[in-house]
Amino acid sequence: MVRDDCLRWLESARAEFDLIFMDPPTFSNSKKMEDTLDIQRDHGRLVRLAMARLAPGGTLVFSNNQRRFTLDADLAEHYAVEDISAKTFDPDFQRNPDLHHVFLIRHRESRKGGDA
Repeated sequence: MVRDDCLRWLESARAEFDLIFMDPPTFSNSKKMEDTLDIQRDHGRLVRLAMARLAPGGTLVFSNNQRRFTLDADLAEHYAVEDISAKTFDPDFQRNPDLHHVFLIRHRESRKGGDA
C-alpha cells in the first residue's frame, strides 16, 4: 500500500497495470499533496498520467461524484472512452443521473499497414 500524492506517484511510477480503478474526490487539499485537487480542473492530467501506466489492452475505470462533471473532450480524441454511468445506477437513483459519472477508458487500437 502506498500513501502519497496521487499525481506525484503517477508521475514517478514505472509499473504497468491491466486494470486501474480511479475514483478521486471532487476536491482535496490533502496534506500529502503540494497543491489542491479539483476534479473538474485536474481530471485530464490525472487520466493521462494513469493511461501512461495502463498496459496495452487494459482498462481505466474512471468515476467521480461531481454533479456537473464534464469529461475533457480532448481525452476522447486520444483514447477510446465509453460512458457507462447509466449502467451503474441503482434503480432507486435513476431519476437523478448527475449523482456520479463512470467511464471506461482504453488505449485506441493502432492500425497497422496504413489505412484500412
